[in-house]
Amino acid sequence: MNITEKIDSLIQYVVSFIEKVKGYIEDVIDFLTDLKDKVEGLLDYIQDKIHSIQNLVGELKEHHTEEAAA
Repeated sequence: MNITEKIDSLIQYVVSFIEKVKGYIEDVIDFLTDLKDKVEGLLDYIQDKIHSIQNLVGELKEHHTEEAAA
């Protein structure tokens, strides 16, 4: 194997390595994007539940105030 073949082999190895790393990075980006979407969905769900609880507490306070006034 002469020097040209060795350099060509090294270049092919580096290109192959870069392509593998690129694939891994794309997988990580996809995972993080999916995770972000799920976290946003969870936060929306929690916010809806907080609003429901706040409404319920308001109704209970109103009911308690009405009973105290009667």
